[in-house]
Amino acid sequence: MALKIMIVEDEIIVAKDIQRILKKLGYEAFDPFANGKKAIEAIDKLNPDLILLDINLKNSELDGIHVGEQIHQNFHIPFIYLTAFSDKNTLERAKMTEPYGYIIKPFEEDDIRTAVEIAYYKYTKDLEVANKGNRFALALDSVDVAVIITDANEKVIFMNKMAETLTGCLKQEALGKDISHAMKNSGNETRTALKTLAHTVVGETPKDKPDGSIAISNGMAEHKVSVNTFPILTVNNKINGCAFVLTSPGHKEPVEESNSTDKNLFNFLENIYANNSFFIKKDSRFVKVNFQDILWIEALDNYVIIKTSSKEQFILHSSMKDIEAKLPQLNFARVHRSYIVQLEKINALEENACIIDGNRIPIGKSYKESLMSRINML
Repeated sequence: MALKIMIVEDEIIVAKDIQRILKKLGYEAFDPFANGKKAIEAIDKLNPDLILLDINLKNSELDGIHVGEQIHQNFHIPFIYLTAFSDKNTLERAKMTEPYGYIIKPFEEDDIRTAVEIAYYKYTKDLEVANKGNRFALALDSVDVAVIITDANEKVIFMNKMAETLTGCLKQEALGKDISHAMKNSGNETRTALKTLAHTVVGETPKDKPDGSIAISNGMAEHKVSVNTFPILTVNNKINGCAFVLTSPGHKEPVEESNSTDKNLFNFLENIYANNSFFIKKDSRFVKVNFQDILWIEALDNYVIIKTSSKEQFILHSSMKDIEAKLPQLNFARVHRSYIVQLEKINALEENACIIDGNRIPIGKSYKESLMSRINML
């Protein structure tokens, strides 16, 4: 089925030319809109797959960037800016609305075809990523033991589904709260034991439990579980939190010796933060880049740019997905479709941006809630 494309352009000759080109390329092109407000009102009725949006819109009460903001905030539809303007301030404003591309005027037929195809391809890939969710979270949700991860302040930053079932506390309810909150249905002794373990290096069960277990209740039933802990390290190799793995007595013991999912999980938790660098090809050699030196990573077409605290940058022919898979998941966060940042490097937060080394990094709407849950705020 042909893509349905909306055109928002107040220069009627340009708009009609775009419509003609789109139809020639095999797309379904609606009659153009010259007014941004009317275009927004028509989105629900027309249900376009993609929108071509003039960045200026001289004869409209809303300029193109204001229209783009509303499309981004209220509709899940990719849009491409049409622009003859390339000044820095305009592009900075435009960037914050997360467009899927730009078509620079004057344009040719090939410019439109390429922009539309690339934009919609990126959009479908983004949907795939959103549907699959976080690689780290998915991996831990698939195991048959309960996992809870806390930061250095004993605040919960992750719970898998088994942990929710075991404790009777939902992840969204526990995120950002003390580890004892996740044990809300258990006794004070259990809460105290887990808080005590939160800063241990490699865990052992509480000393006052000769059977190596503690009692955890989900509000309906109480279960005896064994507790093992793993340190969460920063890229500077400082202990920054704790991963709790809670297993029932029915599980094979010792956990470390089993050939089941448990062993794979322990290896995963033990090794995921072990590396503190990777090597990047630059010119004719490979250069070591320490994770602790990375400020942020930015996607640009089919490349990624790695910005470092030394002001050196590295440009790679790679995808954000591939880079993200190589980074320590609890030190770095995806804050935008085109940006990954190191959490420790964030100096300040604004409504839709974070500040790193004096630079304003946009925060995408779909990433904001996850980011805020991982930042220690008063």
